[in-house]
Amino acid sequence: MRKYWTICLLTVACTVGGCTQMGVKQNPSSTFEEVRDQFAAQSSYAFYGRTKLLTANSANANMVNFSGRKDGEAEYMNVKISVPEEKRVQTLALLREGSELYAKQEQGEKWKPVSGDGVALRQEMDNWSPSFCFQQLDEMKKDVRQLPDENPRDDLEAISVTLDSAKLKAWLAAQMQEQAAAGSRIQSAAGPFPGHKPKLKLAMQLSDGDWAGASVRQGGTSIQAKQSQDVKALVDQMDVEAECTIYYNKNTMLPTNMTMSIRSAYDLHDQRVKEHSQVETFLQNYGRAKPVPAPDEGAK
Repeated sequence: MRKYWTICLLTVACTVGGCTQMGVKQNPSSTFEEVRDQFAAQSSYAFYGRTKLLTANSANANMVNFSGRKDGEAEYMNVKISVPEEKRVQTLALLREGSELYAKQEQGEKWKPVSGDGVALRQEMDNWSPSFCFQQLDEMKKDVRQLPDENPRDDLEAISVTLDSAKLKAWLAAQMQEQAAAGSRIQSAAGPFPGHKPKLKLAMQLSDGDWAGASVRQGGTSIQAKQSQDVKALVDQMDVEAECTIYYNKNTMLPTNMTMSIRSAYDLHDQRVKEHSQVETFLQNYGRAKPVPAPDEGAK
């Protein structure tokens, strides 16, 4: 009789509370950690995505398209940035091997090494890199929630990660300060993409660099004249919030796609600017992605 009641109690506990194979219900934080670790353990994968500016009065709903693949310690990325005021799309290819970064613009060009001062290109790479995104989520997560299963018949489940606003603002300030510091030095016109301005993912409309002052041309070089608005003052009065939804395969615990929703509000030129952007990233071909090009090869 005692054995019978023990079995009944275990059955009721699992029915009410939910059990894994080990008899312990997995909480959302441990789910995130397992998805993170499974993703980090992959030797290769491919990815693609886009960034949309969802602000109502914006005419640029699709700002950035990106795609790429990882193979071992190397990561290749192709970025297409919309420049609506000039009615064109800027294309940029990036290749990272360990701590080394290479860049080029045209398919037939040779890869150009990016120096340690190449802040703009390094930031652009980090903006859309899935591995960097997971690193950010891990460092800045404030809360993790398990989302309702939209279709119990498929293999997908989802968690939502809310990021810490103070840490987001600190990261944005660091990005802007890096850009300002790089802009205060003379930039060689012969370097790869000397005029490139990386997107500020948390505040897209600041990406034109207007806050950092005007550039002055002198003898083939560009010198930053002055910083028109103090970075710390601008970021201190800013409101930023971000939430990332991660969809993952519940059998492999590998992410299939991520959607990061970002809302920000800040004062610029005596106006309160409000933004809502969304970064969608899709992951595929785990263990089957094509090798990335070598620095002495053309883009593939």
